[in-house]
Amino acid sequence: MRGNGHSIPSKELVKEINALKTQLKRVSDAMAGDASDGMNRAIDAVETKSRETIDEAVEAAQRFLDDYTDSAKDTASRIARKSSEMRDTAADSLVETVQARPFGTLAAVIGIGFLAGYLCRRQS
Repeated sequence: MRGNGHSIPSKELVKEINALKTQLKRVSDAMAGDASDGMNRAIDAVETKSRETIDEAVEAAQRFLDDYTDSAKDTASRIARKSSEMRDTAADSLVETVQARPFGTLAAVIGIGFLAGYLCRRQS
C-alpha cells in the first residue's frame, strides 16, 4: 500500500487503528478524571479558604464589639463617677452657702418663689 516498500494488510491496519482508539479513549478518560480531581481539589481549597476568611472576619467583628463594649462600659463608669462627684460638690457648696449667708439664701428662695408664681399665674 505504501510506496516505501512496507505493506500493511488492511485487517492489521484496522486492528492498529482500533488499538489506538482504545488507547486514546483511556488517555482521554484519565485526563478527564485528573481534571475532575483537580477541579474538586481546587473547589475544596476555595471552600476551605472561604471558611477561614469568614471565621477570621467573625472573630475580628467579635473582638471589635468586645473592645467597644469595654470602652463604653469604662466611659459610662467614668461619667457616673464624675456626675456623682459633681452632685456631692454642688450639695456641699449649697450647704456652705446656706451656712455662710442664711438670710441671703432665704431672700433668694423667696425671690425665686415670687418669680415662679409670676410666670405660672393664670391669665384671666
